[in-house]
Amino acid sequence: MRLPTRLTALAAFSALPLLPIPQPKIPDFRPLEFLVGDCWAGTFPDGKQTDEHCFEWVYDRKFIRDRHVVRNGKAPYAGETIYGWDAKEKRMAYWYWNSDGEMMAGTVEYRPDSIVFPTRYETDKGTVELRATWTRTGPDSYRVAQSQRAGDAWKPLWAMELKRKDPR
Repeated sequence: MRLPTRLTALAAFSALPLLPIPQPKIPDFRPLEFLVGDCWAGTFPDGKQTDEHCFEWVYDRKFIRDRHVVRNGKAPYAGETIYGWDAKEKRMAYWYWNSDGEMMAGTVEYRPDSIVFPTRYETDKGTVELRATWTRTGPDSYRVAQSQRAGDAWKPLWAMELKRKDPR
């Protein structure tokens, strides 16, 4: 008796029209597009350490990858960021991994004159809140200002100017 019931259910299911599969939203990368396809380098305020970022499109322009390397520090340090659409939160986001074994995730907020990357993560000493602000300063440069929440205020940590390695 079970076999006909199963066959009936299978027949009914196969008669359903194919439902469209919702497609993920294609992110609006316009504020970040000027970075893609190039490498950018800057020097930290200590005048010794440098940071080089190389940006590329990933998966038919659905993501942007940013690989970076900090040189001339105590130890080699590198990281990789993927920028994309967070469907759950319905906003631009990023996911970052580094050579220290850390992983962080945050959001991307477009402002009229800058791009802001708020980040909140847990450590063994508590919650850390960081905010990086990128401001384009010319066709071949942008400024990064990193700050950390201290109580109700934001404390500047450092800033640097990054320049396109091969200006157009």
